[in-house]
Amino acid sequence: MKAPFSPQPLSLTGHAVRGSALTVSASLFTLALGLLRSVLLARLLAPEHFGVVALAMFFIGLASRLRGFGLDNAFLHRPIPDEAFRHTYFWLRLFLDVAAFGGLLLLVPLLGLVYANVPALPPVMAALVGVAFLSSLSTFQEMFLRRELAFARLATVEVCAAVAMTLAGPYAAWRGWGVWALVAEQAAGAMMRFALSWGPFRSWWPGVGWRRKDVEWFWHYGRPMWVIGNVSHVLDTFDDFWLGTALGDLALGYYNRAYTFARYTRRAFADPLMTVFTPIFAKLQHDRRRLSRAYTQAAYLILRAGFLMAGFTALMMPEFIRFVIGSKWLPMLWTFRLLVIYALLSPLVMLTQNLFFATGHPHVPRRATVVQALFFVPAVVVAADVAGIAGVALVADAMLLLGLAVMYRPLMASVDCSARRLLKWPLVALAVALGAGLWVESGWPTAWGQLVVKPSAFVGLFVGVILVAERDQVKHALDVAVHLVTSGRKSSEAGGGQSGAR
Repeated sequence: MKAPFSPQPLSLTGHAVRGSALTVSASLFTLALGLLRSVLLARLLAPEHFGVVALAMFFIGLASRLRGFGLDNAFLHRPIPDEAFRHTYFWLRLFLDVAAFGGLLLLVPLLGLVYANVPALPPVMAALVGVAFLSSLSTFQEMFLRRELAFARLATVEVCAAVAMTLAGPYAAWRGWGVWALVAEQAAGAMMRFALSWGPFRSWWPGVGWRRKDVEWFWHYGRPMWVIGNVSHVLDTFDDFWLGTALGDLALGYYNRAYTFARYTRRAFADPLMTVFTPIFAKLQHDRRRLSRAYTQAAYLILRAGFLMAGFTALMMPEFIRFVIGSKWLPMLWTFRLLVIYALLSPLVMLTQNLFFATGHPHVPRRATVVQALFFVPAVVVAADVAGIAGVALVADAMLLLGLAVMYRPLMASVDCSARRLLKWPLVALAVALGAGLWVESGWPTAWGQLVVKPSAFVGLFVGVILVAERDQVKHALDVAVHLVTSGRKSSEAGGGQSGAR
C-alpha cells in the first residue's frame, strides 16, 4: 500500500498549530489536572455521590442548551460587531440565562418529588444552577477574548480554573463533605473564571442598549445550530438521565465514572489533533486531492494512537481500580471496557463531522445525529432494563457505529480514502495484543506480575504488528508528529514573548 501522506499540507498544519499552541498546551495541562482530580475524588467519595451530580448536570445541561440559540458562535461569526450589537448580545444572553436557569430553579421541588429516592438531588441541583449561571457570565467575557485572539489570557483562565478545582474538590472530599465536595469543585472553577474574566482580563463593560434587527439576526443565524446542539445533548447525556431515573444514583455513579475515565484516551490525543486539522479542512475544501490526504493523515494518526491508548487502558483497568481508585469501583470494570469501544470510535466520528462542517456540508452530520437519536433513546431504555449499565455501554457503541454508517457514503463522495486500509491493521494489532493481554490476565498467578507482563505484552505486540505491516506509513506518521511538535514548541516560545508585551 502506498503511503497516504504528503508533505504538501504540512505548512497549513504548522500554521494551525502555531495559532492554537497555547490553547492546546493549556488543554493538556488541565487534562492532567483533571485526571489527578478524578482519581483523588474517586478514592475519597462513594459512587452514588457522582450519580447525584451527573443526574443534576443532565437537567442543568439541558437548560443551558435550550437557552443557547447559538449566540456565542453567532457573535464570533460577526465580522465587525459595533457597540449596539455587543449590547444586544449581552442583554439577550443574560435574559435567556435568567429565564432558563430561573425556570429550572422553579422545577427543583417538583424534581425532588419525582426523585424521592435521591434526597440530595434538590439542594445539589439548586447549588449547581448558581454555579452554571456564574460560568455563563464568564463565558460572555471569554467570547471577547476569543475574538481578540487573546490565547495567553484564555490559557491562563483555563489553567487557573483547573488548579482551583483540583485544590477545592479533593480537599473538601478529604474533609468529609461527600457529594458537596463535587459541588465545591465546580464552584471553585466557576468563581476563578469569573474573577479573572470580569477582573484583570475584562475586555468590555456592558451598557444599556438593544437593537431589534440584531435579535432577529441572532435567531436566524443560531437556529440550525440550536437544533443540532439540543439533539447532540440528548445523545451525550440521555444515558445518564435514564440510568439515574430507572436504576438510581449508585448505578449512574459507576457508569458516569467509567465514561469519564474512558474519555481521557480521546482527550489526551484526538481532541488536540481536531484543533489542528479542522482549520486545514476548511482551507482545502476546494482541493479534493489535498483534502483527501489531510483527512487520511488525521484519521491514520487518530486511529493508531487511539487504538493503542484505549486498548492499553482497557487492559490495565483492573489494576487501576485495585491500586489507584479503590476496589469499591470494581463493578464498573466491564462497563469501562465496553465504553473503550466508544472511546475508539468517537474521535473518528468527530473528525468526520468536522470535515463536513469545515467544507460547508452541515446537513450530513445533522442527519446522522437525528438518526442516532432515534435509535439511542429507545435502545437505552430497553438496554438499561435488560442488561443494566453494561447494556447501555453497548448501546452507546452501537450508536457511534450507526453515525459512521450514515456519514460513510457522503464521506466517500467528499474525499478519496479507504476505510479498509485505515482500519485493517490497527484492528488486527488490537485483537492480537488484547488477546494476549487477556490471556496473561486470566492465567498469571500474581497481580504484581501482571503489572509488568500484561502491559509489556500488549504494547510490544501492538507496536510490532503495526511496524511490520505499515513500515512506510509509520515513518510518515512520525514525520508529521515531529513537525507538529516542532511547530508547537516554536509557536509557544514566540507566543510567550507576545503575551508579555500585551
